[in-house]
Amino acid sequence: MENTHYVINKKALSTNTKLVESFLKGTSSLPNLTAKKGLLFSDSILEKFIDKEEKYNKNTLTTKENRSIRTLSSGEQKKALLNYLITQKPDFLILDSPFESLDISSVSNLEKLLIKLSSSITLIQIFNRKDEILPVATHILEIKNDKIIANTPLGEYTFKENNFVFNGTIPKPITFYKNISDQLVSLQNVNVSYDEKCILNNINWTINKNVFWQLIGPNGSGKTTILSMIYGNNVKAYGQEVYLFGNKKGSGESVWEIKEKIGYFSPSILELFKRKVSVEQMLISGFFDSIGLYQTPTTLQVKVAKEWMLLLDLKNSSFQDLSTAKQRLVLIARAMIKHPPLLILDEPLTNLDEKGTTIVAGLINKIAKESNTSILFVSHRNVEELQPEFTFELTPTKNGSLGNIKKGS
Repeated sequence: MENTHYVINKKALSTNTKLVESFLKGTSSLPNLTAKKGLLFSDSILEKFIDKEEKYNKNTLTTKENRSIRTLSSGEQKKALLNYLITQKPDFLILDSPFESLDISSVSNLEKLLIKLSSSITLIQIFNRKDEILPVATHILEIKNDKIIANTPLGEYTFKENNFVFNGTIPKPITFYKNISDQLVSLQNVNVSYDEKCILNNINWTINKNVFWQLIGPNGSGKTTILSMIYGNNVKAYGQEVYLFGNKKGSGESVWEIKEKIGYFSPSILELFKRKVSVEQMLISGFFDSIGLYQTPTTLQVKVAKEWMLLLDLKNSSFQDLSTAKQRLVLIARAMIKHPPLLILDEPLTNLDEKGTTIVAGLINKIAKESNTSILFVSHRNVEELQPEFTFELTPTKNGSLGNIKKGS
């Protein structure tokens, strides 16, 4: 007889809810899990092991490898955690978004391990998107107010379609840039190594005006290195053929002069905004590239911010009180409010459910179609909802990652 394996949509609960606690205590309403031993497989649990390792200098997850867990890739870290949890002989595992932030290869490897494991223990997978669901899953649990209200065979369950359309067009620019060359970014025969480890191998890539690019590659392939050469102050860029807005990097323009021409978003940017601000203040701060609003905006700047709120269907409420997807809409609009020549979006769809993915991807596609801003979308996987014109794919080799250009996503 096949084991029963459950899935739960993450938007219905979080791992600190009473329901998850009842699963782990063996007191849930599912009869086959009552009085059973369960363990949680999640990024938060992994972080606890990492913190403990640093505090006590004890490698719990990597005793056989005799190395720090921090030195492993994301995929290797999750494999180490899974192997450790298995040694504890649980009756079931709760898998909290197990594939988030993993590249295609790491997803495939972890999925194979979980499928193999499913023959001996019960799995409860918390998922963000339907395409993440393990093929061994048999039932979906519907949750409301920390209670299971339905336990439906997966084959009988109908997933809601997420169709979303923004009404109106994106606000017109009120900031204008002079003497911007057609060639925004050019990397010519770029090679990067760290501590004798080759990261990038002879990279040649040009981003021109008004083009939608995707940068894709597995974890550790050099995506962050390329971004830091364009947007940051990576010393590896100096002395190489790296050109930004027509000027060779290091030939006179400061980092801030370069950043003025670039809109930037990453989920980690949220960590910078600790103080409570309104949606309107967050948007207006994009005109000043400031963390918070310390200058009095013009009447026109306020008007443009209100136009963006209208497009995003948001009221001038507290930014911190918005859902994750809506916060990202605001932060992307903030990065776009000056209509910069280049908009860099670094993993903007991480940890979003299907509805959130659809909405944020819809805004990105809309910006690409209705503006003259070039978009550089960075991801470790292809995203079905996005429509980039070109993809620059990094493929790791022992001599560093090679770059390959493909049309479309």
